[in-house]
Amino acid sequence: MSAQNPLEKKLDRYYEDIIDKIMELIETQKNVLGEQKELKKDIAKLKEHVLESHAEIKQIDTKIDNLTKIIGSGGGGAKGGSYSSNSYQSNSSGTTRVSSGKAAGGPPKSLKDFLATEAAIFDVKVLNAFIKSTKEIVKTNTRTEPSFLKPVVGEDVHLQIVVAGRMQLARDSGKGTMAFCMELLSAQAITRAVFMLPEDGKVSDADIKDVTSEICNQICGKSKLALKNEGYSFDIGIPEIHQGEPKDLIAVLGLPKISLFFAYNKLPFYVLFWG
Repeated sequence: MSAQNPLEKKLDRYYEDIIDKIMELIETQKNVLGEQKELKKDIAKLKEHVLESHAEIKQIDTKIDNLTKIIGSGGGGAKGGSYSSNSYQSNSSGTTRVSSGKAAGGPPKSLKDFLATEAAIFDVKVLNAFIKSTKEIVKTNTRTEPSFLKPVVGEDVHLQIVVAGRMQLARDSGKGTMAFCMELLSAQAITRAVFMLPEDGKVSDADIKDVTSEICNQICGKSKLALKNEGYSFDIGIPEIHQGEPKDLIAVLGLPKISLFFAYNKLPFYVLFWG
């Protein structure tokens, strides 16, 4: 067999280069197709998340509307006022029950009227932002989504909280305070979940304090960002952490104007507001 001349050798090299380029293009196309499939999956998940968020917002609006109707119908009242107030009471066995206060006299206020006069910096949009942020932040940190139960208007609430992360809030219409608060069992359960400990894992007061501070800070930060898109401008402070017996904490914090009730695996925790 005769040896290849230089031209044939050059053509062979060109053919090899062309084949290599074709193989690279085929491999690139495969990668692009794979990325497109993953992108389509991500878009589908995002659409599902958006739909879930819309559904949650509708549920929250419905609950607030129902509460407004109940208040407007004259059912119950809070201490020192004329608005209705349902509250949770926890006994020594850890069970929780709902109780209703009685009217203190005078026409009942609607939730809208109460927010407009006695909690000036908080309105329905602000509460909705904090409800949504609280659920998302707790879920992100614990990998379990909590349930929002209801808002409670007024000071006639009996909370068995043992830890509170309090944050100063301010906007153009005034100043206020919020607090992320947990009862003993919910504080232990949420802290264990954050640190990825087993159900019987031990957590210290310092662990609970750190988790409370971090979640409080994240809730306020996320709410501030969400409200900025709605045209609100909020300034937030640094979390103050308080731990102790329920009666001692309430003495330090004061009775809240608005209480948002949540449950983590059926264990109650709260976000409280002072106007």
